[in-house]
Amino acid sequence: MSDGPNDALELDAPAAVGRAASRAVRCFDVLSPYDETVVGRALDVDFSTLALRLDKGSRAARALRNTLPVQQRFRKWATKIDARRDELARIISLETGKPIRFARVEVATALAALDACVSCPPISLVRDWIAAHAAYSIANWCDPVLSTVREVATVLSSGRALVIKPSSRAPSAPSALAALWCEGDELDALFCVGPSTDPVGMLRTAVMSWQVTEVRFQGSRDVGTFVSNVCDEAVVPVSISKSERLPLVVHAGADIQATCDALINRAILQPLLTFPGRISCLYIHDSVADSFISALVDKLSCLHVGNPLDDETDIGPVIDDVATGLISEQVEDALFDGAMLRCGKTHPDGRLIRPIVIDHAKPSMRVCVEELEGPLLPVVRFHQFSELPNTTCLTVDSLNLLDTGERFEP
Repeated sequence: MSDGPNDALELDAPAAVGRAASRAVRCFDVLSPYDETVVGRALDVDFSTLALRLDKGSRAARALRNTLPVQQRFRKWATKIDARRDELARIISLETGKPIRFARVEVATALAALDACVSCPPISLVRDWIAAHAAYSIANWCDPVLSTVREVATVLSSGRALVIKPSSRAPSAPSALAALWCEGDELDALFCVGPSTDPVGMLRTAVMSWQVTEVRFQGSRDVGTFVSNVCDEAVVPVSISKSERLPLVVHAGADIQATCDALINRAILQPLLTFPGRISCLYIHDSVADSFISALVDKLSCLHVGNPLDDETDIGPVIDDVATGLISEQVEDALFDGAMLRCGKTHPDGRLIRPIVIDHAKPSMRVCVEELEGPLLPVVRFHQFSELPNTTCLTVDSLNLLDTGERFEP
């Protein structure tokens, strides 16, 4: 691999060579969410290629008698990822719009997760039944390097093979990781990436394949429901992974400045979108709400919104125009229902969105219950403890415990 955005092509080159010479190789452009320029091209894997990869991966998995070879390969993989961490961070920023300094945090977190997996003892594998040993994973665009490493560590550590269908928004980072996995031996087939612009067709091909013993999904609730229904119809086990979003409660007497900083780090900057403990909305006691929101707005005005490749950027673009439209709808619905706009714009101009704070929100509003696709924070005021949600809530102390290392400094 010599060129980050083109790593996907290099990954799939061996598979392309093995096809009939008369068969055209289909590709699709990968666009930057920042300026919509083409930042790479990825092979558009077809159904027959997916079936071939599942078959090769399943055969490689059945040949394993223990996971020691996998553990050894993990160590080599970690070394290669560490050597390419800056290039991987750049790919993340180009494809997802994540600020480059947060992309570096993602790669470092992925390496830490892989190191933890490497330290686990290998296990013996009993192959006394005729079955496939392959999983098919559908990933979204969030944290593509971290999500890929976690999937590989989870699946391969159990002696199974893995094929990942990455988001068409961010296929190059997982593809680059797959290229780094390859060593030229039979273990190469245990992990591969199959980008495609036909996710539904690829899913149906996977669930109809006898090689697939599990479908794994990371992403939104609506898509997860569809995936689950397809797998139920095909009687294929499915694992749905969603990052939990929880309300944050700020009580009277809280340190306003420190709480604002912690809130910005977790709710606005979000170095890792798949990190546990994401904030859905802010519950704040009415006695401190005015002072807190005023301080928060002042701090948010200091954040730099712009080019994700700029080291000074705090907030990059949202992933696409669909996300921009959803944010506009959520804000409009909240304002129509009595909420107040404290900072930001009702109708964002393009994908570069300054932080939006919605005051006097209600727990039932869309902005409080739906996924938030950008720097948007709803604030719910409360007077008594009985008004707090009857669910697990985050506190400022818990936010500090979940810190990822990149902090907002006013």
